[in-house]
Amino acid sequence: MTEEVIDVIEISNGSAKLSRELLDSCIHCGLCLPACPTYLATGREMESPRGRIYLLSKWQEEGGELAPRAIEHLESCLGCLGCQTACPSGVKYEAILDQARPHLAARRNWLTRQIMRFGFSQILPNYGRLKILGFLLRLVQTLKLDSFVAKLPWIAHGPPIFRKVADFQMFTPTVVKHLPLPKKSWKAGAKIGSAKLFSGCVMDIFYNHVNHAALRLMVRQGTVVEVPAQTCCGALAFHAGELDIATALAKQNIDLFAQSDDHIVVTSAGCGAMLKHYEQLLAADPVYKEQARSFSQRVQDLSENLALGNFPDMTGTSQSHMVYHAACHLAHAQGVRVQPQDLLSTVAASTGAHLYDLPEAEHCCGSAGIYNLLNTSLSLKVLDRKMNFIEESGADVVVTSNPGCLLQLEAGVKARGLNVKVKHLAEALDDAFAN
Repeated sequence: MTEEVIDVIEISNGSAKLSRELLDSCIHCGLCLPACPTYLATGREMESPRGRIYLLSKWQEEGGELAPRAIEHLESCLGCLGCQTACPSGVKYEAILDQARPHLAARRNWLTRQIMRFGFSQILPNYGRLKILGFLLRLVQTLKLDSFVAKLPWIAHGPPIFRKVADFQMFTPTVVKHLPLPKKSWKAGAKIGSAKLFSGCVMDIFYNHVNHAALRLMVRQGTVVEVPAQTCCGALAFHAGELDIATALAKQNIDLFAQSDDHIVVTSAGCGAMLKHYEQLLAADPVYKEQARSFSQRVQDLSENLALGNFPDMTGTSQSHMVYHAACHLAHAQGVRVQPQDLLSTVAASTGAHLYDLPEAEHCCGSAGIYNLLNTSLSLKVLDRKMNFIEESGADVVVTSNPGCLLQLEAGVKARGLNVKVKHLAEALDDAFAN
């Protein structure tokens, strides 16, 4: 099998051409089952990786339309890639899923698909509109209108479209005042280099304070940090099978970051995985192929960047009991595991905090982009297992590195009434210094 992954799927007369080689690489051994959060939540074979590969294989063999029930099972996949990590045969489940997604998008309800496409192409890439949205959400929360609306009987017990309002509120964090990121940050004295910060769209609106913490950490190490013009990474569009939107956004970002060879540092694991995936996404593009490869090689997760430098002495003190939840798109998609753990170990050693292992730390929390909004019931089942482990650990701080995980875990903490803080890795590290 070649290492180059074909992400474009051919659709003709309702049938799709998936790579037979990719599908046949699965020997159906079942060793992926304990790593699949949806299988653990439901116990259904068709909601396991090998079950989904079986469905796609049968469809490939028989042709015609994919059955609605089969589509349900496929769309219930979180795309966490835990199975890919666990697979002893090296099955490229991500590539199989990428090939199937555009066909699933084509079968989606027309109105739902148009709303999603509008959000992916007109809202997320437009930071001005996003900031207005963030301001309105903050206003609603300040006036406590969200609590009032959630209690209306026709929201909780009305049609599905109204119940989605309650779901949206469940997965919306407290929006704080947005502070623009400086275009360039540095401190006097020796410099170790320069970097570009990819601030993200959802990340910078909902977790703007995390980006500021990341800036402070990089500057403390002596990095000159710039925040250039940029647009949405395209991850949500790509995972929804809207390849045209994802490809257009990828090309825009490549062009916007083309004036420098600096590392591109990312605070969102989902964004980082997508930016590193540009190389595969544009592998067949004669104009952008080489540019995409160069771009992807420059991308670093914040933890990868910080691990390369040294911090001045941490002056904070803490008796926190911390656990680390590994975001799927950091651990499985990017293979970044050691750096976050090492950085948190440094915090624990320097501040007196206690760092404990979280069982199934690399299992998905159920967020998976907008999965929690589209598949809320199963998402909450997956979250329930994660929250059981967090509650049993006795932790009062849960650290992770993706906005979706932050949203999901905060929802779980709130639902259970736990006295637990959910922090981004950047916050946990920044708190270790006396600011």
